[in-house]
Amino acid sequence: MRVHLVRMIILSEPEAGIQLSANITSSLQSVCEWGRRINPPNDTDPLHADLSLYITRYDLVLPDGNGQVRGVTRLGGACSGQWSCVVAEDTGFDLGITIAHEIGHSLGIDHDGVGNACSRSGFVMASDGGYDSVDLTWSSCSRRQLLAFFSEGKAECVKDLPATRGSLQDWKPGLYYGVDDQCRIAFGSSARACSFTNVDWPACRVLSCHINPHDDSSCKRLLVPLLDGTECALNQWCLRGRCVSTEELGPSVVVHGAWSGWSDFSACSRTCGGGVAHRTRQCNNPRPAFGGSHCKGPDTEAHLCHQQPCERTQLDFMAEQCSRTDPHPLYLQPHTASFYTWIPAVGFAQGDEQCRYVCQSQGENFMVSRGAQFVDGTRCESRRPPPFGSTAACLRGRCQLFGCDGSLHSGKVRDVCGVCGGDGSSCTLTSDSYTGGQAREYTTFLSLPVNATQVHIVNRAPYFTHMAVRIADRHVVSGTNSMSLNTTYPSPLDDNRLEYRLHLTPDLLPAMEELLLPGPLQENVNVQVYRKYGKEYGEKTNPNISYHFYTPTSSSTNPAAIGKWTVFTTPCSVSCGPGVQTHASVCVDEDTESELEEHSCEAPPPSIPLHTPCQLSSCPPRWDAGYFGPCTASCGGGERVRPVRCVQGHRADVVVVPDSECPPDTAPLAVEKCNLQPCPARWRVSEPGECSAVCGPGEAKRTVSCVRSEDGQEVEVDQNHCPEELRPADSVPCVVDVCPVGWEFTEKQHRPVVKCGFVPHSKQAPVYVWSPFISQCSRSCGNGTLRVWFSCVDHQSTREVPDVHCDASTKPNPYSETCNASPCPPAWRTKQGACSVTCGGGVASRVLYCAGEAEGEERVVEDSECRDAPKPTVLASCNTHRCPARWKVMATSACSASCDLGTARRTVSCVQSVHGRERAVPEQRCAGVKPATAVPCLVQVCTFRWEAKPWSQCSVPCGYGIQSRAVSCVGPSEPEPLSPLLCMHVPKPITIQGCYTGSCARPTDAPLAVAEVKGTPPAPTLDHREPPTSRLPPSSTKATIAPQSGTDATPAPEPPLCGQLLLHESGTVDLSDTTGRCTVSIGRPLDEVIHIRLESSSLNCTKKEYVAFFDRLAFIRKCEQVAGSELTTRTNVLLVRQNLLTPGNGVKFTYDSRKNTKSHHQDCDIQLFSPNGVFENPNTPGTNHTCRVLINAPPSVKIRIQALHIGLVFNSSNSQSTYIMIRDTDVLKTNVFKGQQLFLWHSSGNMAEVEFHGDYLHSAGSFRAQYSFVRP
Repeated sequence: MRVHLVRMIILSEPEAGIQLSANITSSLQSVCEWGRRINPPNDTDPLHADLSLYITRYDLVLPDGNGQVRGVTRLGGACSGQWSCVVAEDTGFDLGITIAHEIGHSLGIDHDGVGNACSRSGFVMASDGGYDSVDLTWSSCSRRQLLAFFSEGKAECVKDLPATRGSLQDWKPGLYYGVDDQCRIAFGSSARACSFTNVDWPACRVLSCHINPHDDSSCKRLLVPLLDGTECALNQWCLRGRCVSTEELGPSVVVHGAWSGWSDFSACSRTCGGGVAHRTRQCNNPRPAFGGSHCKGPDTEAHLCHQQPCERTQLDFMAEQCSRTDPHPLYLQPHTASFYTWIPAVGFAQGDEQCRYVCQSQGENFMVSRGAQFVDGTRCESRRPPPFGSTAACLRGRCQLFGCDGSLHSGKVRDVCGVCGGDGSSCTLTSDSYTGGQAREYTTFLSLPVNATQVHIVNRAPYFTHMAVRIADRHVVSGTNSMSLNTTYPSPLDDNRLEYRLHLTPDLLPAMEELLLPGPLQENVNVQVYRKYGKEYGEKTNPNISYHFYTPTSSSTNPAAIGKWTVFTTPCSVSCGPGVQTHASVCVDEDTESELEEHSCEAPPPSIPLHTPCQLSSCPPRWDAGYFGPCTASCGGGERVRPVRCVQGHRADVVVVPDSECPPDTAPLAVEKCNLQPCPARWRVSEPGECSAVCGPGEAKRTVSCVRSEDGQEVEVDQNHCPEELRPADSVPCVVDVCPVGWEFTEKQHRPVVKCGFVPHSKQAPVYVWSPFISQCSRSCGNGTLRVWFSCVDHQSTREVPDVHCDASTKPNPYSETCNASPCPPAWRTKQGACSVTCGGGVASRVLYCAGEAEGEERVVEDSECRDAPKPTVLASCNTHRCPARWKVMATSACSASCDLGTARRTVSCVQSVHGRERAVPEQRCAGVKPATAVPCLVQVCTFRWEAKPWSQCSVPCGYGIQSRAVSCVGPSEPEPLSPLLCMHVPKPITIQGCYTGSCARPTDAPLAVAEVKGTPPAPTLDHREPPTSRLPPSSTKATIAPQSGTDATPAPEPPLCGQLLLHESGTVDLSDTTGRCTVSIGRPLDEVIHIRLESSSLNCTKKEYVAFFDRLAFIRKCEQVAGSELTTRTNVLLVRQNLLTPGNGVKFTYDSRKNTKSHHQDCDIQLFSPNGVFENPNTPGTNHTCRVLINAPPSVKIRIQALHIGLVFNSSNSQSTYIMIRDTDVLKTNVFKGQQLFLWHSSGNMAEVEFHGDYLHSAGSFRAQYSFVRP
């Protein structure tokens, strides 16, 4: 037998003739009567149906309250005049089983296992439903009953054949309805397939769906199989509840995919700057299956729209979208919000990744996705450079390429002339070169006209020249007398942009400049060149520029220009109020007005605005309805409200006007009914009545009824609708005051105990009895406990008295008993998850569920049964104890050196987390060693260096002399000397050293007197002289400070040794009596060095005790094997530092001075040891040797230098090469002073070097300064 569908009627509104109610018989009768009215009575009519099928989502209920029924019909009523109809409840895709089951009843087939020998399950007519099966068949009992129904003549109406219109293909329903479609049909439009699987259920046996679109953590399951043909794995499909491959399908027909119809084009995504309008189709009509091929062709069509330029750049449009997410926190840790300023990640993210709303945190070094995707039409950077005229723009989260015609993936490009789809014949090539220009000026060597295309300019000699670009009276590249870095104008995302690229050599020197302008240019562009030196310096200073570009051919020389430009204007975009009109230049034939290609008209088209505003008459007032709020009830009929107001457009704004100005008959409803489904019935109890006892314990009666909420009112219903196991008791325990003596109790244990054994009748003699006292029940429901104890009371007054008045031997023992045994109503309960933090105050998520108790065990019920109970919050505080304090690096400064190794300072704080927020606390709370505040850093390797020439011959034929050499600053690939400022990041090599050419016969040396300079006499303007020093005998036990007068002066008492500057030529230093850190300095003339011998040492290396030796060029630190070692300095100053923790430990050493065989100073250098004085710049007429003034103070003493006079005249020729450089030797920091501005300088340590360059070396007395020692 085959069932044919004759007609389908979809009822979008309730039908008045169909009345569904709790009376299932009357519901079926109303459906059958309605079916007879709409069904043609003549059986020969093609629209006549033998059986009417009514499908509803109304919850069918049997008279006994059974809500599991899914369909109803009259047994054998198929061809009867009154009962030829079926009602089936739509519960999803198992509806087909319900319909087959009920049609079987209508054809006289009863349930299997009812009055027959067939099994009660496993077949279509199973009495247990079998709705979770997809492989059901008809049982033998069903076949026999169907044959009997036909043989008895009860099915005559079904014997006429319907008009057939071909046969349906044997395609499975899952090919048309995927898992997402099945979820939406079963659970609503927002449902989708579950994103995880449950191994306990086969993939095709259960429908699992996410119900909440914002919650992927849970799924709701419907125990119905997936439709046959639903894809369940790669190249596998569901078939009769099993996930099978194509091999197991056998001869199943291969199903090739077919496209659905195109959707409508979306609205343009942007109002300017080039938005996107798109439409889509799906390969689901049907889906490809069983090895069939996928649909061929694109699933998306799109084109650019609203391409008129915006006031801001394409990069600004992306930046606006990123900045909108600034108020939205980023959770780097659970429940810890961090806020950042978000900017485009241009240059870091590309392609599809860039379109997925990827933004960069300003000032940080990371980028994240801040949403699903950027607005369609947002420009993106494709991983490959797009062809000329193509546009890379975001579309549905992917970076797509649009042709020059604005269509997605059209492949159309512009030719070199800028014509979309052109052949390159409408323009001419211009190319040339340029090597001129004026020194220290910007010279325009190329003025590019409007509509120029494919502009390419290269400068291959950017050593002393660079290019600049000027547009609209302002520079967009360079223009500040210095070379520009890589630049894109107006932004890297704009379609018609200018790109300037500076190419570097491996040594990071300029190698080539390149300028690219694809065009067509929309305005005149001037390209300029700046040269540092004039032509008189030779060809090396010239630019080497070559360029080429294309310009449109004029109409007089273009025979193909047979058309004219015509402006077409569209009607106003609105029918009332403010709108926009679009203008377009179209090339048309002058005679026929037919449209031609762009190259057929004189290029370029006239400049016209793409859009102009238009203003029609004001729009009439209209009703504006907002969104409905929540329903006032979750079931039983509630109301929800939305705002409704009368508004009118006024230019670009919408204003609210009085409701009287809008037509009242079209006003939308502000209130509507909602959640009309009946609420589940529940038990309701009245307040307890009077207690049955006059005194003591008793019972109070109360009324128990079953109610259900309908239309906001509670209506009493039959008690069969409420769960019997949860029915409250009809009475509750109650307690009245203490009973008087003699009152009869039902239970013996509650009787008062009389001391004398009789009931007194006289008030004269007091009588005391043990009377029971009963506590309140510990729980109001669900088996509580009450406590009974006895106290002594006065019989007459019933007042409690001390127990000594009663007989202690007769006092009953206290006891407990159960009370309020009726089950508690359902209430909200929680299960708490893990805490977000381990300390400092976090939050934990709690799972809320409604549960009651049955027989002492928890029983989970529907959430609706707890609607009257207070609902806990889903988040709870946890781990509120304080976190231990810890060290945290807050911020790090820039590197102290621009190249090579430097130092970066960072802030280190002790912080503690309290309630998710970190705050600074005293450092004593932090355990462990505090991280270093100074760390090494390396920005880049230095490319400029000092280059030293070979040493000259020794200045004397015999004995000790000096040698000199030239030292200049050079670049990686530039042989000519550069400014010394470029090499200031590294120490300058020495330019003077000592030399020895053999012994000379000469008289014995005179006694040595320490002078200020070596090789040249001191400047006559000095206010002081260094004190003479005499050699001390080597056996001297202590080194002393140089006397302030002659050698025969009476020595003063010896001051403390630490912190002293020793100027003797020899001596012994004993540091064993010092404590802590001790520093001693030894100074000698510039042509001497210092020799040290360590006589003894008692340093403890395990306690980090050590002795260190510093001179200007070396650093040595010792602890082990110190005694007996020797060392010789390379310069004339030595700093000795001892770090000591244990009293009595330390080192003892002797020193003496010797002639320096390898001089590290110039003849013009000056050494100063005095505590104050005035010095001038040394000079070296006829040479370019650099001269220095070296100042050494005692340890822990600072140096102050105040410039008093600068007598040089500075101009453009000497302003860069003439300067004073002061080096703070202790911290390796250098300051440069140029020009005539007097200055004041302070050192960080006790050593300073003042170095003179340029004209200072040839102008004696052109600089004078005062220096002094400053003690801290």
